[in-house]
Amino acid sequence: MPVMTHAESLRRRSSPGLVGLVVAVGSAVVLSGPLGFVPMGAVQPAASSGHSWGLRHPQASPMRTAVNAVSTLSTAGGTVETAGVRSPPETYFALADKGAANAKKSVLGILHQSFVSGCFVGFGGLLSLSIAGNLGAVASASPGLQKFVFAALFPVNLLLILNSGGQLFTGNAATVSMAVIEGKATMSELVKSWTISILGNILGCFTFACAAQYSGLLVAGAKKLAISMTVMKTGLPFGQAVVRAIMCNWMVCMAVFLSEAARDLGGKMVGIWFPISAFVAMGMEHSVANMFLLPAGILAGAPVTVVKMVCKNWIPVIIGNAIAGVLCVAASYSYAFGRLGK
Repeated sequence: MPVMTHAESLRRRSSPGLVGLVVAVGSAVVLSGPLGFVPMGAVQPAASSGHSWGLRHPQASPMRTAVNAVSTLSTAGGTVETAGVRSPPETYFALADKGAANAKKSVLGILHQSFVSGCFVGFGGLLSLSIAGNLGAVASASPGLQKFVFAALFPVNLLLILNSGGQLFTGNAATVSMAVIEGKATMSELVKSWTISILGNILGCFTFACAAQYSGLLVAGAKKLAISMTVMKTGLPFGQAVVRAIMCNWMVCMAVFLSEAARDLGGKMVGIWFPISAFVAMGMEHSVANMFLLPAGILAGAPVTVVKMVCKNWIPVIIGNAIAGVLCVAASYSYAFGRLGK
């Protein structure tokens, strides 16, 4: 009988069948054991917390959606939020609290935040005019491309505003209305908030338009595009301007909603960018954007008077933006999650 060498013994012991059996048994032990699978770097929550990490006790937790999966993490120091986004009800009530806080600020505080936000709108508007207005023959051959470029650049203003604590009338139309509906603010505070934010936005946008003109930035293609947009926007029938404004601020307020839902800067950027780009590309009317674009067009030489600008555009667009904020967003989500639905 031949003698089995040590090397042959090792080869037989490590045959593919044996290796597979060992791996299968080991995996079953790990997955069914008390530890389960925990991602690297994660802190294991207490067993009583009811959270499911990886493959541990899948029967202990109900099915979760991507919105609320792993919303909290229990640690020795307390509970830490870990979800990427808030749920829609959480977002609604967070916005109602934000609207109440904005409405209760002093007149000077609201004016300051609104003025700075108006300047930020000017930054976004001037950026879009400067790039989209200077596409040259490309714009003539492909008007859709020019509109796309303008829309893709414009949202930088709301990124600055929402991530720095600014105030726009269009956002306050929804958030302060939410606060009033939920009993967190009064009608007099709403009137104060809307009035002062409109005034601050006008002052900030007009100041930036004057700065752009004085500094020689409203020239060439930017100048031509500002003039053509001013003529077009002040030529809309009153009813069309109102309806375009309703559709516009519905999108804007949803950008605010998505930004509030996100817990990180990247998520907020995505939530803001797409709705804002959408309303711009579709040719809708935003009152605060027009508080920069129309004065810039008039300063650049558009044959439009201040009275025509106010009566033919600002007034109907402010009305439409307010309707969208109150009805399409604030009242709608209150019915879904808040007081109006009870």
